[in-house]
Amino acid sequence: MKFCPNCGKKTENDAKFCTNCGYNFTKRDNINHSNDNSTNQKQITRKAENKNRSHKFVWIIGVMVILCIVSGGWFLFKNKSQSASSANETTTESADAKISSNTTNGSTTAQNSSSNATSNNASDKLSSDIGPKETAAAIAYYADKSGLDGWKDYLKGNNGITIILSSAHASMVSDIGQGMLYGVLNEQLNVNGVTKNIYTLDEDDTVNIYHLSDENSPDNPATPIKSVSKDEIIQYINDHGYASDVKKLGSRVTLDQESY
Repeated sequence: MKFCPNCGKKTENDAKFCTNCGYNFTKRDNINHSNDNSTNQKQITRKAENKNRSHKFVWIIGVMVILCIVSGGWFLFKNKSQSASSANETTTESADAKISSNTTNGSTTAQNSSSNATSNNASDKLSSDIGPKETAAAIAYYADKSGLDGWKDYLKGNNGITIILSSAHASMVSDIGQGMLYGVLNEQLNVNGVTKNIYTLDEDDTVNIYHLSDENSPDNPATPIKSVSKDEIIQYINDHGYASDVKKLGSRVTLDQESY
């Protein structure tokens, strides 16, 4: 038995209409069924929407995670690049400073070496204003080393030389210069104190170099083996690296004025 929803009359279960008010039970069932279907459809739609929202939320979360990872990676890469660049700049600056320091030190060393070399070269040179002892040593050294007759190896084994100044025998030479003869005596060779190697000096510092022979006399004066300027002799000494030896010899020169 069922009750009519419209008038409340009890009716058979399989009745299609209410016997009291004529209510159509079939229509009500369709409506209820339709309502049920509508409710079910709404529930299904709601579940689908919830599922879509869930998927969308998960997708958004995933995108945000990916962005965080990419941003973090870029930040680390940028910091690492900046650190590497800073390290390279520091290394470059250090290298430049070292190169600059080495260059400065090298330049200073080169300048010092050049200065020392110039100083040493200057100390190993004869000047044009040398004194009488160094002048005598330079002339004798020049005549010996250039191989002039009677002079070659004349200074060999000497412990110094004696320059004998004499004006008494000026007539023994053709060019008396200023009237003074300078006899170069190597006592290791001329044990009797007689020398035949002499020179005279003109007013213009021309040096007349002689080697006397037994035939020479006032009637047959000796002619110069060579006449050369004092400056040329000094240049020869300097060019051949003899300056140091000449200075040593000059310190062992004895000036002795005699008549012979």
